[in-house]
Amino acid sequence: MVRPVSGGMRQHLKGLWQYLDRKLVEPFIVCPFEEGKNFSRENPEFTIFPLDIRQGINPWHDWQVAITLPRLAKAWDVEIIHAHGYKAGLLSLWAGLHNYRRYRLVCTFHNPLPNPSDILKNWATLTSARAIGRIVDHLIVISRFIEMDTIKRLHLPEGKVTCIYNGIDPVVAHELFDTGELKREWGVPEGRPLIGTIARLIPQKGIQYLIEAAALLKNEAFDFRMLIVGDGPFRQQLEELAVGVGVRENLLFTGFRRDIPEILAMIDLFVLPTLEEGMSIAVLEAMRAGKPVIASRVGGVPEIVTKETGILIRPADPKALAAAIQQLWSDAETRKRMGDAGREQVTNDFTLNKMAEKHYYLYKQLIK
Repeated sequence: MVRPVSGGMRQHLKGLWQYLDRKLVEPFIVCPFEEGKNFSRENPEFTIFPLDIRQGINPWHDWQVAITLPRLAKAWDVEIIHAHGYKAGLLSLWAGLHNYRRYRLVCTFHNPLPNPSDILKNWATLTSARAIGRIVDHLIVISRFIEMDTIKRLHLPEGKVTCIYNGIDPVVAHELFDTGELKREWGVPEGRPLIGTIARLIPQKGIQYLIEAAALLKNEAFDFRMLIVGDGPFRQQLEELAVGVGVRENLLFTGFRRDIPEILAMIDLFVLPTLEEGMSIAVLEAMRAGKPVIASRVGGVPEIVTKETGILIRPADPKALAAAIQQLWSDAETRKRMGDAGREQVTNDFTLNKMAEKHYYLYKQLIK
């Protein structure tokens, strides 16, 4: 079961469903109506049951979904209910409270537990998360950072939480892409440093600090172009910031794009200035493309970006971002070495096949 999804969680779900062995696992997908249309188009062979699942807290609609879930589980003879995200976890609690249930209940936390500054919100968040942790049979997290944070804050035994890293398809022939057409379309001069980032444009992704770093680079007469790939509610403010600091002509806001492999093949280095992160699929995709990565030292990011594959910096630090960009651009040999190491790391440790295999093993253990 999933709530309305986007970005990394959507990619995670698509990869998991596609790589689970259908001879061993038969997935039934419970999701919002709009997501149901998309999932049906992408996975026509799956059974999809759309419900009125909404973002945020909607007591009446949430209750209707909650009481429907155990009925569906009984009708379909389900062995595992797997909720993805905190909202889906809350909606599955009623199903978990059934004394005579024959299914096991699993929930995946894709992000660190929020830390609202408001005392009441913080209490409500912790109370809800602890209810999920207490009632589900097992929790899955996508990074060791989230694993440790979840065990500590929810007071859970270590054996109840398993870390399964995100995975991606390791085989994409980036070297075969003709990136010249994209460069011409976007007016990117040959030989100029091309810096890229891919993110949902929300404040937590820290793109505002990357734009401020771009202003510092321009002030030092560093001639570059920067691609900001993605969309979101913070886009207008970011574009206004780019104008305000005088780098609008250096930046290209591409909006949502489907040709991510081609874009990654085109850039020279990838930057993730995020302020919070569970585990970034965008970083894995950049590493698969053989690109060195500059990223914030937050959440699960240091588990994939190491000194062999990139540079970690303090979050919300434009000066550190600008310095790291200049450092990598000035050393082509290091960029190549980091890019090669990143590609090898993804191939060895972060594949969809490994991710799916670990899920299946856990499912099997739970229903023994």
